[in-house]
Amino acid sequence: MHQDSDDPQARRRAARSLLWSHLWLRRRTLGGALFGAAIYLAVVLVIPLVAGRAVDVVIEGGERDRFWPYGIALALLAVGRAGGGAIRKYFATKNPALVSNDIRERLFEHVQRLSFSFHDRVGAGQLMARASTDVAMIEQALSPLPWFSQSIVLFVLGGAILVAVQPVLAIAVFAVVAIGMSIALRTARGLYPAAADVQRRLGYYAEFVEQQVQGIRVVKGHGFERQFRARGSEFAGDVRASGLHRAGVRAKFQASMLAAPGVAVLTIVGLGGWYGATGRMTPGELLTFIQYLALLVAPVAAGAELLAQWPQGVAAAERITEVLDAVPDVGEPAHAKRLGPGGGAIEYDALTFGYRVGRPVLHDFTLSIAAGESVAFVGRSGSGKSTLVYLLSRFYDPWTGTVRLDGHRVDELRLRDLRHAVSFVFEDTVVFTASIRENLAMGDLEATDEQLERAARLSEAHDFIVRLPDGYDTIVGPQGYSLSGGQRQRLAIARAILRNSRVLVLDDAMSAVDPPTEAAIRRGLVEAMRGRTTLIVAHRVETISLADRIVLLDAGRVVADGPHETLLELPAYRAALALDELAESPTADDPLAIGGGE
Repeated sequence: MHQDSDDPQARRRAARSLLWSHLWLRRRTLGGALFGAAIYLAVVLVIPLVAGRAVDVVIEGGERDRFWPYGIALALLAVGRAGGGAIRKYFATKNPALVSNDIRERLFEHVQRLSFSFHDRVGAGQLMARASTDVAMIEQALSPLPWFSQSIVLFVLGGAILVAVQPVLAIAVFAVVAIGMSIALRTARGLYPAAADVQRRLGYYAEFVEQQVQGIRVVKGHGFERQFRARGSEFAGDVRASGLHRAGVRAKFQASMLAAPGVAVLTIVGLGGWYGATGRMTPGELLTFIQYLALLVAPVAAGAELLAQWPQGVAAAERITEVLDAVPDVGEPAHAKRLGPGGGAIEYDALTFGYRVGRPVLHDFTLSIAAGESVAFVGRSGSGKSTLVYLLSRFYDPWTGTVRLDGHRVDELRLRDLRHAVSFVFEDTVVFTASIRENLAMGDLEATDEQLERAARLSEAHDFIVRLPDGYDTIVGPQGYSLSGGQRQRLAIARAILRNSRVLVLDDAMSAVDPPTEAAIRRGLVEAMRGRTTLIVAHRVETISLADRIVLLDAGRVVADGPHETLLELPAYRAALALDELAESPTADDPLAIGGGE
């Protein structure tokens, strides 16, 4: 996060800087809105003068023959006003839309670069709220900006004309407006904290909804609906209460802002009427004065709208800058090296690492894996099995020690090259909303249909794919839930095979498939593993036995290393396998586990 993230003023400055910098990037559309506003402003400032003059000349002066020139002039001015307003409206709508889209794209790109440690801390719901709700609030806050700019000029020029028409009356009006504005600005102090509280609570609610939707099978399977409804109502109630508080603060602010013009109108009606009755003002001058006063009500209203929306936009921008200021823990060096050809030799040298400060998972871990070798990591939960494969691809960087791939330190390589060299099949399989073909092709965008089918056959996915309504062109729904867990996992295996990387990582890759399907997949994996380094994190003996070598871990250290048959003689190895198999066995206490995958 930003180094001054604990300083509210620094956070607010960073938020305003974000808004102004993106407005500057879209200055052409903002300029278009201001150009339209300038035309509109010039016309509306002239109309009262022409209308007032027409009253004095045509009506009071009795020069009926001059009606048409004034009428035509007023008609042309009306057309100019409409044209300027249309230009202003178009660009004033386009500008915040472009700015918000720029911020949304920048946020998305930055999130892609952030390390796993950031995503461990910040939930997907919070990020979704920032990319949707917060960005929408920014767009809403920027919309009144051209009107506000126009209104400032209108207020200054219109006020100057009022002074020229009738100084005493103008001073009386400005005094009333100034008193009302000072009261309104004091009320405005509560706008920012109220808006920030709403945005924060919306983020919490979005995170809750995201977790509940992702875990809907667990919720329904365990009958947790009542608890989640109660919890959801609590979050929604917090949002509602916060929103009502913000609405109350905004209502007080806008009421105090708009009260001043109302009092000013009463002042004009009373004092201006007396001036007209005593002959100090002509009817045309009084009409002109009233028209300009009406014009000055609009700037006050526009100012009230912007001042009400702006704190909300700044609060939303502040939440976005919290993400944009986050620095990836894993970065690419300035002069990153390209990864040359190699067979996938891996070396872990004196690694110490943990996910929390002071709680290491790996302790001075050292291990060498030859190119083309298949190694299975076995051990109790928390022994560091998955951590080792995460460090290989630099999802995290070790506290001390180094990881090498084909003789190169992974922290000196281009991340693109490193990530391309390692293919993962995770326990939590992700299938995207797209066709089966598109999901597989993510492993290799240039793969032919024959290559796609070969990878699907190796992973035992081809048979179930061709039975789908549209075969390889079948669209998979959100999260791939239209498929079984075993089917999703087979697609993930096919995708990894298709990448043809020098290192293949199977991180509990067959946890969701039944034993017969696993046996069929293993036959395909034997061919897929041939000639490439394979790291296996698994619980089932059948999957572990695919490896040439077993590394038994305990508390982040190697306690045994050798072939499966040799390690079977060790009580610690047999105990680890028994515990793992017991942990994955369905029990009567877990209704979701009964029936399992395919």
